[in-house]
Amino acid sequence: MDGRDKSLETRQRVLEAAGEVFANRGFREATIREICEKAQANVAAVNYHFGDKEGLYAAVFDYARACAVAQFNELVSPTVPPEERLQAFVRAVLLRFFDEGRPAWLGKLVAREMIEPTKALDSLVNGQIRPNSERLRALVRELIGREIDEQELWRCTFSIAAQWLFYFHCGQVVKRLNPNQRFDAEELDRLAGHITKFSVAALKGWKS
Repeated sequence: MDGRDKSLETRQRVLEAAGEVFANRGFREATIREICEKAQANVAAVNYHFGDKEGLYAAVFDYARACAVAQFNELVSPTVPPEERLQAFVRAVLLRFFDEGRPAWLGKLVAREMIEPTKALDSLVNGQIRPNSERLRALVRELIGREIDEQELWRCTFSIAAQWLFYFHCGQVVKRLNPNQRFDAEELDRLAGHITKFSVAALKGWKS
């Protein structure tokens, strides 16, 4: 491995480590030292590749956006029924919140940024959240089967998103109320199916 390859490998390790640390601690509490220790990299690597902590945070979101695009591009074909496409969409989001490793920190990073916004929020919304929201809005419109008021369409879209956000933000309460609740791969499939079934029933019977 030559010097350039080693440099790119170091940059990748720092990005992965930073994603996890920022997701767990937030931008303000995370430290460059902790990130570099986790990445097994020298602190100087951050200065070399990203300039400073803010530059690293921005790069992590660019990286997260690229990973998210790849993930959502793997969803089912647009020729299958909208119910199947919605379930695939919901499952992809749930995996980003609850799966182990990279998918989980991607979702946690986005969720934390929404709660504790930084300068990165506008870029996150425009580059990642808005495109996915438009995809979900199109599915909602297709499932309703007719044109509805734009604000009503937004409310229906947000009502679907609120279901997975509830399980993420209130997960510890959910487990206490329902001790059998799990968030492993098998249960996430069931949960995606439930959210889809519940939402489709509401949308297909929607009357404005």
